[in-house]
Amino acid sequence: MDLTQEKVENFVCENCGGTLKWNIAKKQLECGSCHTPYTLQQESVIQEHPFEEYHQREQRTEAFPDETVVKCNSCGAEVVFDRDDTAKVCPMCGATQILPQKQVQGVPPDGVLPFEIDKQAAQQKFKKWVRSRWFAPNKLKTVYQEGKLNGVYIPFWTFDTQANGEYHGRGGKEHVREDKDGNRRVEVRWIPVSGHVGKFFDDIQISASMGQVNEVVDKVLPYSTQTKLHGYSPMYLSGFSAERYAIPATQAAETMKEKVRRELKRMAEEDIRSRGFDRADVQHLKLDLEDTTYKQVLLPAWFSSYAYGKKQYMYIINGETGEVGGQRPYSIPKIAAAVVAALALVGLIVWGSSEKTEAAVFATPTTEVVYQQEQPANTILMKEGNANGLVWTRKGHN
Repeated sequence: MDLTQEKVENFVCENCGGTLKWNIAKKQLECGSCHTPYTLQQESVIQEHPFEEYHQREQRTEAFPDETVVKCNSCGAEVVFDRDDTAKVCPMCGATQILPQKQVQGVPPDGVLPFEIDKQAAQQKFKKWVRSRWFAPNKLKTVYQEGKLNGVYIPFWTFDTQANGEYHGRGGKEHVREDKDGNRRVEVRWIPVSGHVGKFFDDIQISASMGQVNEVVDKVLPYSTQTKLHGYSPMYLSGFSAERYAIPATQAAETMKEKVRRELKRMAEEDIRSRGFDRADVQHLKLDLEDTTYKQVLLPAWFSSYAYGKKQYMYIINGETGEVGGQRPYSIPKIAAAVVAALALVGLIVWGSSEKTEAAVFATPTTEVVYQQEQPANTILMKEGNANGLVWTRKGHN
């Protein structure tokens, strides 16, 4: 597919000559002037690419052919602006230190998920999010301004892979014993176990942004990349910005592997418990990935930032679901007041309790863990305090 040619032919409305844009409310492309709906005649097919061929593809293509990329010297983001935008401010962090950047080789997007949440709805979502921040400064509620939201498509890598894991560990069976004084002893007998777990992962989403974006973007995941993606066309970017990926797929794949490893370890622990054990301890997991493929997708988000004190904070709203994530300052006076109030409440409870019970003596249960070697397996002995919990003693009574 020739992306450059598609842009030239399809950005102009055949009815009135106006610019075609994505209408969020109607979820369709239409003319921004006469509102004539438009359907791509030949939408590109979304392809999954073999991961082992990534380097070759990156070296022979450009991410956004014939587009101007602007780099922000503040947050480091490389952003493709709408052709009608004067590009005076970075849409990611709000900084004005932006300069045109010569485009370098890179992988073009394979798919795009158009916006479903408009700017007004996103602003309402953010207001609700701010109100739920208990220890945020009061000024935070007035520091942001209506309309200071920028629609940006964030680059993501998605990975498909068949993951297999051979694990070795141990399963523990618990036995509880109680002596004549009511002290309980938990014995855990560990038995070596091993096994295999496997799972096919479809569209593992890994952000290709860096810096502040990655600090907040995970809070608004996931996106519906399995069901709502469109084949990429620069037409979807009309009226919005798009960030060029900063993290290559080879680096993102390492993050993907760690996510897969954690999931397979969880599955291995479940597998051990399913064999009748009370506890599971996976000590080694050999991970093997087969038929790994990738694609680059652009996912919608509303960005803004606000200054508080001498620091800049960023927030992001998922342009599909409306989920909000962000950085925000904490009010030290509010936290201090809450601590004082909590201490005062504890004091009142203790004072009231002492009035009712005259003079009570508290004996706190203790926990003692003893490791004892038994053949053929290790045994952990746990000795706990009195099963009745706290011991109360009144003056004048035995």
